[in-house]
Amino acid sequence: MRILSIDSSLGTQLAVVDTAPTTDGSFALQVLSQDEQADTRRHAESLGQMLSQALSAPEVAERPLDAVVAATGPAPFTGLRAGLVTAGVIGRTRGVPVHGVSSLDAVARRALDGLEAHERRNDPVVLVATDARRREVYAALFRANGPDDVTRLTEICVCSPAQVVERIAEQAPRQGGGTGSIDVVAGSGAALYPELAEAASCQEVLAPVSGDALTQVRIALARLERGEELSTQPLYLRHADVQMPAARKRVR
Repeated sequence: MRILSIDSSLGTQLAVVDTAPTTDGSFALQVLSQDEQADTRRHAESLGQMLSQALSAPEVAERPLDAVVAATGPAPFTGLRAGLVTAGVIGRTRGVPVHGVSSLDAVARRALDGLEAHERRNDPVVLVATDARRREVYAALFRANGPDDVTRLTEICVCSPAQVVERIAEQAPRQGGGTGSIDVVAGSGAALYPELAEAASCQEVLAPVSGDALTQVRIALARLERGEELSTQPLYLRHADVQMPAARKRVR
């Protein structure tokens, strides 16, 4: 299967990959084209050029796409919208399905990959915290669900770093009646607010700062294999910063 993957939850990432199942039940990815830019305010300007280059590469142009995968956030409104609209346009014009994967899920899976490569822990729990601006983070707890997927253990919250551990502790599953434990903290929130790792009494893992175009393909394939529907509904969690002005009141 040939998949175009787009993530615009922080900067802009784009990849075209061929995928194939492996003997251990995971998915192998062959990267045909990949590009990214770090500017968090130039998604619309960069996506068109990145797409043109990626889809015109000889190894990509030789065969049509089978699907598009796009990050659904949570993330700031403008960047996330640019990626999802682009994915939708590509899906419609090429007649292929578009699947959505949360950016936080991709960060969690990358963090678990890094943890499993260096340490053996029994069913580790990852706290993902990504930058939500306004001195807040998007945060949730995750565990692995097989070699390519994750299970979200809590609802995604948007709050200050000081509130994260308290809110997560209220929602986290408990083992043996004790409080839930956190093994690693990942994401751009971990980079901006190191007190998160300290408060959670765990180590800091700087996995991708926000989302990952390749990892979200693995997650999408694992979920499609189970027959799940992958909504492209964006996870804004906040209203847009720019609001339409209210109608003027009449003076009597």
